Amino acid sequence: MANKIFKNFFDILSHFSATQLSVISFLLMSLIGGLLIWSTERNRIVTEEVPAAQKVIVYQKVNNNLVTNPQEQIYTFTKPQKQKGENFIDTLFTAVSALCVTGLNSTDFSRFTIYGQIITMILIQMGGLGIILFTSIFAMSVARGLSEHANFRKLMSGILDTNENSVRDMIKHVVIYTFLFEGLATLIMGLHLQFSNAGKLLNGINPWWWSLFHSVSAFNNAGFGLLNNNLSSFVTDPVINLTIAGLIILGGLGYPVLIGIHVFMRGKLIRKKDREQKKLIADMQSVSASSVQIRVALVGTVLLLALGTIFPLLEESHKALLSHYTLSQQILITFFQSVSTRTAGFNTIDIGLLGIATLFLYILLMYIGTNPAGTGGGIKIPTVAVLYGYLKDWFSKPGQPIKLLGKNVSKFAVSHAIRLFFLSIITISIITFTICFIEGKWLITPDPLFSFMKILFEVVSAFGTVGLSMGFPGGVASFSAILSPVSKLLIIITMLIGRLGPLTILASLPWKKEPSEKELSPDFPDAQRIQIG
Repeated sequence: MANKIFKNFFDILSHFSATQLSVISFLLMSLIGGLLIWSTERNRIVTEEVPAAQKVIVYQKVNNNLVTNPQEQIYTFTKPQKQKGENFIDTLFTAVSALCVTGLNSTDFSRFTIYGQIITMILIQMGGLGIILFTSIFAMSVARGLSEHANFRKLMSGILDTNENSVRDMIKHVVIYTFLFEGLATLIMGLHLQFSNAGKLLNGINPWWWSLFHSVSAFNNAGFGLLNNNLSSFVTDPVINLTIAGLIILGGLGYPVLIGIHVFMRGKLIRKKDREQKKLIADMQSVSASSVQIRVALVGTVLLLALGTIFPLLEESHKALLSHYTLSQQILITFFQSVSTRTAGFNTIDIGLLGIATLFLYILLMYIGTNPAGTGGGIKIPTVAVLYGYLKDWFSKPGQPIKLLGKNVSKFAVSHAIRLFFLSIITISIITFTICFIEGKWLITPDPLFSFMKILFEVVSAFGTVGLSMGFPGGVASFSAILSPVSKLLIIITMLIGRLGPLTILASLPWKKEPSEKELSPDFPDAQRIQIG
């Protein structure tokens, strides 16, 4: 019976393209998730901060005498406003942020009920795995042989960006890596919090629940935290910092790259080359990233981590935010923030107190992000690498294939990278301009509450599905908390676009023309495939 139900279900789904189904599933689950969280939080007394403004007369003294023409300035601040239950726009914001593994909050997530936290954690896991993949894992566990259904394989191959015969292998490895890394991290942090003084910083939260939630949040690069200061309580704790940083890096490498590393290590460590071993390695290689993509992912990750660690260390170490820490602690702080900034959104320091140069660097890191087919966001490292190769090609002979690390790159990857770059810049620009227009009455210079930098930082964080925020004075939520409902909706849309990808959004539009049946123009010889976006 169950097999028949799921067969009919996937028959219906197979009428949609992979891109259309991805968009529909995210929109549908966002709405369902928002309603579920709204129902769990409807009886709570909620205190939200709303922006307010007051005119202030500023007098200046000259030679101990007041100036006769005092200046009138606007002083902006927030004032608390109590109500029963969360607004639906805020629970929808939380659901989308969880599904898009972003971590931005328009309300104080630390005050959510345990039921709201559990729903959010499930949404994070669904978002990290991919909603259809998450559903498929469940379906295959109750409906035997479903993965052999032709329409199902075709659908999943489009979503997983692999060939139809490799769908089961890809799903198997995604499940293994996800629960292995999350389980191991939960054990490490749970034992550390249970048997060390660090557990006293949890404000009564069960250390094992805290560890499980943050393991899921970290591996899926979500950035949600159960404390109102995120991870600031553990700013110098090496166990928590390095465990969460490790999860973020692993999740951000992308499943095809993890499989490629697994294949390499298995070949080196296991010398036995019997038939079963060769078949297993061959199956893994069929869903692994190409060698050039693996190398680009690893080299790019190391370079960006180094840049995000060294520059803020030089820029901020002598300033008030970091000057009271030892050098080793400063390195730990800047390293963790470098890891988190590229996609995860956890913070151990107050981001709003950083210098403009560091903030701009973080904007660039958020925009670049991690690697395709993983849990991270941004336009992805391979996209930037291909664009670099494209610019470098201008100095080479015309018509020659673009090379990365000595390997030819597929020309289709180049065209996709160019499209994604321009679409992402256009999206960020339009959303930033629109929010600035809507919130114009608060954009006063100078103003500690609202600023263009805060809006740009928030939009890029949403697009990169990062979750970092410059916040606002006296607040424990993201800067989005004091935006108007329309601006919050724009941030929601930005998170969805960032998670699904502008190319996926455009490809899902009903008026998008299907590719012609004609054969594509031939690629360059020995060109390696690289996933973009």
